[in-house]
Amino acid sequence: MTTSSSFRRAFETPILLILIAVLVATIGLFADATISRVAVQALIAVVFVTGLSLFSGNSGVMSFGHVAFMAIGAYVTAYLTIPVGLKKSMFSELPESLGFLATVHASFPVAILVSGLAAMLLALIVSPAVARLGGLQAGIATLALLVMVFTVLNSWTDVTRGSSSMIGLPKSTTVWWALGVAIVAIIIAWAYKKSRSGLQLQASREDYLAATAAGIAVGRHRAIAWVLSALAAGMAGALYAGYMTTFNSKTFFLTLTFSFIMMVVLGGYLSLSGAVLGAIGVTVLQEVLRRFQDGAFTAGNSLPAGVADLLLAAVLLLVLVKAPLGLMGTRELRLAIRPVEGTRS
Repeated sequence: MTTSSSFRRAFETPILLILIAVLVATIGLFADATISRVAVQALIAVVFVTGLSLFSGNSGVMSFGHVAFMAIGAYVTAYLTIPVGLKKSMFSELPESLGFLATVHASFPVAILVSGLAAMLLALIVSPAVARLGGLQAGIATLALLVMVFTVLNSWTDVTRGSSSMIGLPKSTTVWWALGVAIVAIIIAWAYKKSRSGLQLQASREDYLAATAAGIAVGRHRAIAWVLSALAAGMAGALYAGYMTTFNSKTFFLTLTFSFIMMVVLGGYLSLSGAVLGAIGVTVLQEVLRRFQDGAFTAGNSLPAGVADLLLAAVLLLVLVKAPLGLMGTRELRLAIRPVEGTRS
């Protein structure tokens, strides 16, 4: 295989995924407000599921707790971007050790970066547990992390406002910001997948006993993927907070978790391409079904409440029956171009 052919095969998939993200952003930029909103939400979902795929796709361990990192990113962004005057009135009873939070302020780009790093810090703290567990036990452990983070956010009212909404965030997330972060997340996820650590983690996914017998430090590689995936989830939380401008602790719990899980399962959680396509496809499908349920496409004759969720569940069930590994399985997007005769070395 020639150098140019090797280069094309190495970078073909991330380039195609980036072009798809650019297409989504372009449609959102020149369409009406509704389509623009769907485009931004789809790109935010791409950022999150790319991070989820970085861990679950390489390790084979499905994480039910990554929304916890998204919540951390959203709350950090709130503290960094809400105007200082409003924060002082909203958080008048902050503990003395956290009093600086009421006076700190940063730009949105800094908030995105700090949010990602804060999520990585939490991931690093709990990584020993994730590294030691596997299979069903690891999945339950990630769910336990989500429950713990939700409980803290919902109960620590002096700091998080509990079930009361965070308000006053400037609307900072644009199509361009969502696209830029999505591109960064795709590049990081693909680079890790093709790295030595990523390949060894994939080997453990296929045969754990053989990988450990070959001397692969599965726990270490799993921890690396876990921490890197938290970066993308935290940045997704920052984008979400900067777009919605208001949220509370209940926003980041089971409903959002199941929505993201559906995206990666439908697309194929072992494939980065599947995760990205699933995020975009499910976001669009959710919007279409919601508008049918609201009567927007049926001359005002709205469907019964909950029909949209039932249809989504039916689609998920059908895909799982027909394609247990998702629509993409373990495949990645490639150009259907065969090498020209004589180019092989």
